[in-house]
Amino acid sequence: MTRRMSGRALLAVLVALPTLAAVSAAPANAADTPGAAVVSDELVEREIELARLGYRNGVQVTFTRDAESGDWGLREDGQVDRNGPLVDDDKPGMLAAYLSITPASVPVPRELLAEPAPGTPTPPELAGRAIAPSPVVVDDLAVPASGGTARKAAITSCWDLAWDPYHWLELPGYPVPASVHHPMRTYYSADFGGRAMYSHSYLANCSGGTAARHRIYYRKVNGDYVKHHDFFVPSWHWQKVTKGSVHRFRAVLYDGAWGDTRNGKYTG
Repeated sequence: MTRRMSGRALLAVLVALPTLAAVSAAPANAADTPGAAVVSDELVEREIELARLGYRNGVQVTFTRDAESGDWGLREDGQVDRNGPLVDDDKPGMLAAYLSITPASVPVPRELLAEPAPGTPTPPELAGRAIAPSPVVVDDLAVPASGGTARKAAITSCWDLAWDPYHWLELPGYPVPASVHHPMRTYYSADFGGRAMYSHSYLANCSGGTAARHRIYYRKVNGDYVKHHDFFVPSWHWQKVTKGSVHRFRAVLYDGAWGDTRNGKYTG
C-alpha cells in the first residue's frame, strides 16, 4: 500500500535501512533511448497484450501474457506528482485486479478468465460482464473510487512506496532525489525464500535527466534466466509491474541510476 512519509520519518528510514522508473514508459530499445546499450543476446520474451486501459488521471494499465512461459503481466505507468498506482498490492490475481479497476461496462478479456487457479470461486464482480477477445482497449476511464476491491489512487512523490511489506527498498536522496546514486543491482527470489509465483517491482525515476531501466526475469528448468520485462522509465515517471503464474526462480534488475526509488517483493 502506498504511504506518504514526513521529511523526518523519511530521513529516519534513510538512516536505518541499508541501500538494499502522462507518457507511458518506453520499451528498452537503443533507438528509443539515446546512449542506452541493449545487450544483443538478451532477448525479451514476446508478450501477448490482453488489455490496455487509459485513465483520466494519466495512468496507463496493461495486462499481458507471455507467449512462451505463460506468465501473466500487469503493468501500471504514471507520472510522479500527478497520479499513483490503481491496483492494491494485495490483489489475489490478475482477473481480480482487472475487475477491481474497470466498470461493469468494460468487457473482460476472454484469455484472462484462465488466470485463476482451478477451483478458484468465480468472482461475484464477473456476473453480467461482457467477455471479449483480446486485446480490450479502452481510454478515458474514471479513476476507481475507494472502497470495495479498488482503492482511490494516490498522487505519488519520489519517496512513496508501492509495496507493503517489501523485500527490498532503495530510496532517493531527500530533499534532492538526484543526490543519491544507486548502483546496478539484481534481487533474486532465491535470496527471499526460493521459487515464487509472482515478482513485483516498483521503479520511480526522479533523476531529472536520463531514463531508468527496469528488467524482470524468470529462470527456466535448464537454469537460464529469461527476460520478460525490459523498459526505460522516463524521468519523473513511475512504473509498477507484476509478472508471474507458477512457482519459478525469479529476478529483478535495476541499472545504476541517480535519484530513483526501487522497491519490490516476491509472493507465492
